[in-house]
Amino acid sequence: MRVLVTGAAGFSGRTIARHLVAAGCEVVAHRRSTPLPDDLAVSSAITDWQGDLNAIEALPDGIEAVVHAAATSPPTGRADAVPAEALIRDNALATARLVAASRAANVGRFVYLSSLSIHGTVAERSLDATTPVRDPDPYGVSKLTGESVLAASGFNGLAIRLPAVIGTGADRNWPVQVVGRIRRGETVRIYNADGLFNNVVHVDDLARWIVAVVTSSQAAPGFNAVPVASSEPIPVRVAVATLAAGLGLSARLEEVVAPRPSFLIETTAAEGLGFRPSSTVAALDRYARAPD
Repeated sequence: MRVLVTGAAGFSGRTIARHLVAAGCEVVAHRRSTPLPDDLAVSSAITDWQGDLNAIEALPDGIEAVVHAAATSPPTGRADAVPAEALIRDNALATARLVAASRAANVGRFVYLSSLSIHGTVAERSLDATTPVRDPDPYGVSKLTGESVLAASGFNGLAIRLPAVIGTGADRNWPVQVVGRIRRGETVRIYNADGLFNNVVHVDDLARWIVAVVTSSQAAPGFNAVPVASSEPIPVRVAVATLAAGLGLSARLEEVVAPRPSFLIETTAAEGLGFRPSSTVAALDRYARAPD
């Protein structure tokens, strides 16, 4: 099977590409400018395809499935760090261009890495696929627009609304920041210390599921958009302690009153489509033991 993976030089994209190759797929690894990791660059199962998705006229020959992992996103806690026009161009418009090219190529399946950011402000205590959208920031709008384009395309499409994605080499999000602070001996500030937390997914769990989706002989019909997360939520203070234990270090905590309660992520819909998440403790521990 020949699969296009966009953003294959990025954190999630390169892991997905590796899992697809391990499953016997041929991968066309798209990247905009960053070189592919050495193992992908020399693999006989990888075709390197460089370019701007907004400029593509057609897909490479023989693509049977697309995994769209390419995106521009702001750093954690700095939603205004990337201009809105760049987010719309790189996420919404590039996705529309890719979907159009995929339709023209008669691609069978399309997996889109979306974000929980599409929901904006979450007032509920539990988030699922039906949670309302309330004032998302420009990044959330750009990913939601991509979902809308895919939903209107007629594909057997899957949009995966991602929480913090962790694993060796992760370079942003809250667990990554916590690991950095623990390593530097800094105090870790936490909100809702006793609130339950599962706002994380290990990249290997994500990649294994995507491989199963694109290679399965039976695709889920139509368009589906579902959130993912780890299973078995734990208190935020336990999440930090788990990361510290995995590092073999201790953590100093500063507990801060949060402006609103935390929320859990419901994964029933994703599990119904074959997603099998690690527990929150297992995902955090695995990451902390090999963060780089």
